[in-house]
This record gives sequence, structure tokens and C-alpha cells, in this order.
Amino acid sequence: MRVALCVKRDLFGVIAARRFLAALGGATEVDVFCSTRIRATEGEVDGLRLMGALERDIPLGTLHPATAEEWAGAPPALRPDAWQPLPDLAREGGARTLLARRPDMVVSMRFSLIFPQRLIDAVPLGIINVHPGPLPTYRGLFAPFWQVMRGEPRLASSLHGIDAGIDTGPLIAEHAIPRDESRSLLWHIAELYRGGATLAAEAVRMAAAGSPPRGRPQPEGGQYFRMPDAAAFDAFARGPIRMVSTADYLDLLGEALLPPATALRVAA
Repeated sequence: MRVALCVKRDLFGVIAARRFLAALGGATEVDVFCSTRIRATEGEVDGLRLMGALERDIPLGTLHPATAEEWAGAPPALRPDAWQPLPDLAREGGARTLLARRPDMVVSMRFSLIFPQRLIDAVPLGIINVHPGPLPTYRGLFAPFWQVMRGEPRLASSLHGIDAGIDTGPLIAEHAIPRDESRSLLWHIAELYRGGATLAAEAVRMAAAGSPPRGRPQPEGGQYFRMPDAAAFDAFARGPIRMVSTADYLDLLGEALLPPATALRVAA
């Protein structure tokens, strides 16, 4: 069985990919693709610029290239510099690149592009997605931020099938964590993707065994959230959970960027 893993080349994309690959094991061939889209609004709000630096510029723009020699010999799927970039999902562009690998199933986690129906129809076992919010309540963008802002006592990520809508496909499973005011927003985001990636790996194993998960229709209701503006970031800063802490961030950098052999030695 061949799987296409579609992620973003950033801190949480790497963490999610590494957790997924570790949970999946070696019985399935995995090709990793990454979206390259950066929304224009990311440069217009201070909070979004900070998140862009923490998630993308520092770990993948600076630290990973500076330590590239440490990754010599690592499998391509574990190396974000070896992932196949997808600037779009146009018929003769990114979709053609993706389908050329003939995936039986596609797993999307933190992917910035919307799958068109013709691409969904072309994947035999369908496309599943890890969304970092409970569905249908928190559809859309920046779901962990909005869950924290609304004071949710528990945060959740959802594994769901991809359909023609945005975060509207059938629910397969949910991963929930308690809100922890001693940890940062970045820590909560990572926890949601770790759990979601593990659920996605289990779904792929089920599909490989002949029982692809079908899920159940989402309940009515829910809300679509957009990127937070400056006022939302100001309100978040007055709350009990910090955007980032030094300890959390260093842990996340190690989890994402230590080469596999080094990571195992550190964990031991």
C-alpha cells in the first residue's frame, strides 16, 4: 500500500509527520509532500508574524539548513528538505505531481491547500485529514488559538474524511487533551497534532488491512473561524496561557529537528 502524506514544512508539520511515521511503522510506503503557500495576512499582523517566525523561519529557515550534515543517511520521509513541494493542486500542476506516485490513500495534516473533488475521486481509498479542532464546532483556521480564547476546558483535534467542503467530511475519531495553563499555546498545538497523527496512522493500518475507516456524518451547526487579527492577539495576551515559553519551544525544536539517531539517544 502506498500513502501520500501531505503536510506543511514547518515546526508542527515536522512533528506531525515524525509522529505519524513512527506510529505507522514500516509496512506502508509513504511519499511526503508539502504545501508552500503562505497567506498574505501572515505579514500584516504582529502575532501572525511571530507565529511565522516560530513555526517556519527559525526552525526550517535557519536551524535545519545549518545542521543539514547531521541528517546524512536519514530516510527522505523524515527530512523536510527532501519533501516534494506542492505550490498548488492544479490539474497539470501539484495534483499531477501527487497522483504520479499513485497513492492508495492520502493523509493530510496541517496542509495549506484545498483538495478539489477530481483529486479526491482519483484516490482509491480516499483522503483523510487531521484538523486541530473539534468538529463541527471549530472549523477553519487557527482552531487551537480559538479554543484557548474561548476558555474551553478541553481542546481536541479531529480525524475526518475529506469531501468537497472545508472541514465538513465524516468524522472518524477525536483526540482530546485537558487545557493546561502551565503550558504555552505552542505546546497545546503540538499535543493536538501528535494525537491526531497517531489516529491517522491507525486509520491507514486499518485501510491496509482491508477495512478503511468510513466515519460518521458531522452534526449540524458549528462555526468557521478565520485567522486572528491584532485585536484577537491582544485579547489572547491578557489570558492565562502564553503564546510561547522558552522551555516548551526548546522541547519542540528538539522533537522536530534532532536527527533520528540523536533523538533516540536524547530520549534514552
